[in-house]
Amino acid sequence: MMNEKPSTVLIVEDDPSLRDSLRRTLRKKGYTIIEAEEGGQGLKLLKAHAVDVVLIDIFMPGKEGIETIQQIRRSHPQVKIIAMSGGGERMYIDVLRVAKSCGCHLTLDKPFSEETLINAIQAQLA
Repeated sequence: MMNEKPSTVLIVEDDPSLRDSLRRTLRKKGYTIIEAEEGGQGLKLLKAHAVDVVLIDIFMPGKEGIETIQQIRRSHPQVKIIAMSGGGERMYIDVLRVAKSCGCHLTLDKPFSEETLINAIQAQLA
């Protein structure tokens, strides 16, 4: 891994404590992290930075996840997208299914373990 630059992950998550936890976990594993608190901000960052994986929440104020996933698919088809949701109700399962049909590569049910997160990102980068 001498000349390989670290992979860059864009975290789009409105919950500051979860975003902080995701950032710390991924930085520990050597990833470069960029953060947004909603989809519109995430799309702007995606234009400005080379990103390998987008880790995106479905339910956010501002531009929510499904719409953002669709826009990323159109503007950055090479970027891998992992959608996450913890909808609490049974409804969230359908939301993650919708996210997959809109072009995300993988879905994670919140809460998920550090190991699940790392495995998901590594699988998208493989």
